[in-house]
Amino acid sequence: MSIPECISTLIEQMYSLERIVSAIEKRPRSYVGVSLHSNETHTLKLIAEHEGISQCELSERMYRTKGATSVAVDKLVKKGLIRREREQGNQRRYLLTLTELGRQVNEAHLRYDDSHAEWAAGRLDLTEEELAVTLRTMERVIGLYSQHYLDSGVCVGRRDAPSGQR
Repeated sequence: MSIPECISTLIEQMYSLERIVSAIEKRPRSYVGVSLHSNETHTLKLIAEHEGISQCELSERMYRTKGATSVAVDKLVKKGLIRREREQGNQRRYLLTLTELGRQVNEAHLRYDDSHAEWAAGRLDLTEEELAVTLRTMERVIGLYSQHYLDSGVCVGRRDAPSGQR
Protein backbone atom coordinates (compact mmCIF):
# COMPACT_ATOMS: atom_id res chain seq x y z
CA MET A 1 0.00 0.00 0.00
CA SER A 2 1.36 3.46 -0.90
CA ILE A 3 1.88 6.16 1.72
CA PRO A 4 -1.14 8.21 0.50
CA GLU A 5 -3.30 5.05 0.63
CA CYS A 6 -2.07 4.34 4.16
CA ILE A 7 -2.87 7.91 5.22
CA SER A 8 -6.33 7.58 3.67
CA THR A 9 -6.88 4.37 5.66
CA LEU A 10 -5.60 6.06 8.82
CA ILE A 11 -8.05 8.93 8.34
CA GLU A 12 -10.93 6.48 7.81
CA GLN A 13 -9.95 4.74 11.04
CA MET A 14 -9.96 8.11 12.79
CA TYR A 15 -13.52 8.68 11.53
CA SER A 16 -14.50 5.28 12.96
CA LEU A 17 -12.95 6.28 16.27
CA GLU A 18 -14.80 9.60 16.13
CA ARG A 19 -18.13 7.75 15.74
CA ILE A 20 -17.30 5.51 18.71
CA VAL A 21 -16.34 8.51 20.84
CA SER A 22 -19.54 10.28 19.78
CA ALA A 23 -21.59 7.29 20.93
CA ILE A 24 -19.73 7.23 24.26
CA GLU A 25 -20.31 10.98 24.71
CA LYS A 26 -24.07 10.48 24.64
CA ARG A 27 -23.96 8.59 27.93
CA PRO A 28 -23.46 10.77 30.99
CA ARG A 29 -21.15 9.59 33.77
CA SER A 30 -21.39 10.59 37.41
CA TYR A 31 -18.37 12.02 39.23
CA VAL A 32 -18.82 12.68 42.96
CA GLY A 33 -22.57 12.84 42.41
CA VAL A 34 -22.47 15.20 39.41
CA SER A 35 -23.68 13.84 36.08
CA LEU A 36 -21.62 15.01 33.09
CA HIS A 37 -21.39 14.15 29.43
CA SER A 38 -17.91 13.57 28.02
CA ASN A 39 -17.90 16.97 26.32
CA GLU A 40 -18.56 18.70 29.64
CA THR A 41 -15.95 16.60 31.42
CA HIS A 42 -13.23 17.43 28.92
CA THR A 43 -14.17 21.10 28.90
CA LEU A 44 -13.81 21.07 32.69
CA LYS A 45 -10.45 19.30 32.37
CA LEU A 46 -9.12 21.92 29.97
CA ILE A 47 -10.24 24.74 32.27
CA ALA A 48 -8.49 22.97 35.16
CA GLU A 49 -5.29 22.72 33.11
CA HIS A 50 -5.49 26.44 32.23
CA GLU A 51 -7.07 28.20 35.22
CA GLY A 52 -8.12 31.70 34.23
CA ILE A 53 -8.48 30.82 30.54
CA SER A 54 -10.83 33.06 28.59
CA GLN A 55 -13.88 31.66 26.81
CA CYS A 56 -12.32 32.71 23.50
CA GLU A 57 -9.08 30.83 24.25
CA LEU A 58 -11.11 27.82 25.37
CA SER A 59 -12.97 27.86 22.03
CA GLU A 60 -9.68 27.89 20.15
CA ARG A 61 -8.13 25.07 22.19
CA MET A 62 -11.21 22.88 21.76
CA TYR A 63 -11.77 23.73 18.07
CA ARG A 64 -15.30 24.91 18.83
CA THR A 65 -17.31 27.96 17.91
CA LYS A 66 -17.68 30.65 20.54
CA GLY A 67 -21.40 29.85 20.68
CA ALA A 68 -20.81 26.15 21.37
CA THR A 69 -18.25 27.03 24.02
CA SER A 70 -20.68 29.45 25.66
CA VAL A 71 -23.34 26.72 25.88
CA ALA A 72 -20.84 24.27 27.46
CA VAL A 73 -19.62 26.91 29.91
CA ASP A 74 -23.21 27.82 30.85
CA LYS A 75 -23.89 24.18 31.73
CA LEU A 76 -20.78 23.95 33.90
CA VAL A 77 -21.62 27.22 35.66
CA LYS A 78 -25.20 26.02 36.29
CA LYS A 79 -23.84 22.79 37.81
CA GLY A 80 -21.60 24.82 40.13
CA LEU A 81 -18.36 23.49 38.67
CA ILE A 82 -16.82 26.67 37.28
CA ARG A 83 -16.98 30.42 37.75
CA ARG A 84 -17.20 32.83 34.84
CA GLU A 85 -15.92 36.26 35.79
CA ARG A 86 -15.30 39.36 33.72
CA GLU A 87 -11.65 40.27 33.37
CA GLN A 88 -10.77 43.46 35.23
CA GLY A 89 -10.63 46.35 32.80
CA ASN A 90 -12.22 44.36 29.96
CA GLN A 91 -16.00 44.02 30.08
CA ARG A 92 -16.08 41.73 27.02
CA ARG A 93 -13.66 39.04 28.19
CA TYR A 94 -14.71 36.30 30.62
CA LEU A 95 -12.17 34.25 32.57
CA LEU A 96 -12.96 30.73 33.75
CA THR A 97 -11.91 29.09 37.00
CA LEU A 98 -12.96 25.96 38.86
CA THR A 99 -15.04 25.95 42.01
CA GLU A 100 -14.13 23.55 44.80
CA LEU A 101 -16.80 21.14 43.51
CA GLY A 102 -15.32 21.53 40.03
CA ARG A 103 -11.90 20.52 41.38
CA GLN A 104 -13.39 17.45 43.05
CA VAL A 105 -15.25 16.43 39.87
CA ASN A 106 -12.14 16.98 37.75
CA GLU A 107 -10.01 14.88 40.13
CA ALA A 108 -12.61 12.09 40.01
CA HIS A 109 -12.57 12.28 36.20
CA LEU A 110 -8.76 12.07 36.13
CA ARG A 111 -8.89 8.98 38.36
CA TYR A 112 -11.47 7.47 35.99
CA ASP A 113 -9.24 8.24 32.97
CA ASP A 114 -6.27 6.60 34.72
CA SER A 115 -8.27 3.46 35.52
CA HIS A 116 -9.62 3.35 31.97
CA ALA A 117 -6.07 3.58 30.59
CA GLU A 118 -5.06 0.67 32.84
CA TRP A 119 -8.06 -1.33 31.59
CA ALA A 120 -7.21 -0.65 27.93
CA ALA A 121 -3.50 -1.35 28.45
CA GLY A 122 -4.37 -4.78 29.81
CA ARG A 123 -6.43 -5.64 26.73
CA LEU A 124 -4.56 -4.10 23.79
CA ASP A 125 -1.33 -6.08 24.11
CA LEU A 126 0.80 -3.29 22.63
CA THR A 127 4.47 -2.74 23.31
CA GLU A 128 5.81 0.60 24.52
CA GLU A 129 7.54 0.97 21.16
CA GLU A 130 4.28 0.41 19.24
CA LEU A 131 2.52 2.96 21.42
CA ALA A 132 5.35 5.48 21.02
CA VAL A 133 5.14 5.20 17.22
CA THR A 134 1.35 5.54 17.34
CA LEU A 135 1.56 8.62 19.55
CA ARG A 136 4.17 10.28 17.34
CA THR A 137 2.06 9.53 14.27
CA MET A 138 -1.10 10.93 15.86
CA GLU A 139 0.75 14.05 17.02
CA ARG A 140 1.96 14.67 13.48
CA VAL A 141 -1.47 14.08 11.91
CA ILE A 142 -3.16 16.33 14.47
CA GLY A 143 -0.48 18.97 13.99
CA LEU A 144 -0.90 18.93 10.22
CA TYR A 145 -4.68 19.17 10.29
CA SER A 146 -4.86 21.72 13.11
CA GLN A 147 -2.32 23.95 11.36
CA HIS A 148 -3.55 23.67 7.79
CA TYR A 149 -7.23 22.91 8.11
CA LEU A 150 -8.69 23.88 11.44
CA ASP A 151 -6.71 27.12 11.81
CA SER A 152 -7.41 28.35 8.28
CA GLY A 153 -10.76 26.68 7.69
CA VAL A 154 -9.49 25.32 4.39
CA CYS A 155 -8.07 21.89 3.77
CA VAL A 156 -4.73 22.52 2.09
CA GLY A 157 -4.39 20.67 -1.18
CA ARG A 158 -8.09 20.79 -2.04
CA ARG A 159 -8.74 21.73 -5.61
CA ASP A 160 -11.32 24.33 -4.52
CA ALA A 161 -8.99 25.97 -2.00
CA PRO A 162 -8.13 29.56 -2.88
CA SER A 163 -4.71 29.91 -4.48
CA GLY A 164 -2.03 30.49 -1.90
CA GLN A 165 -3.78 28.15 0.55
CA ARG A 166 -2.98 24.87 -1.19
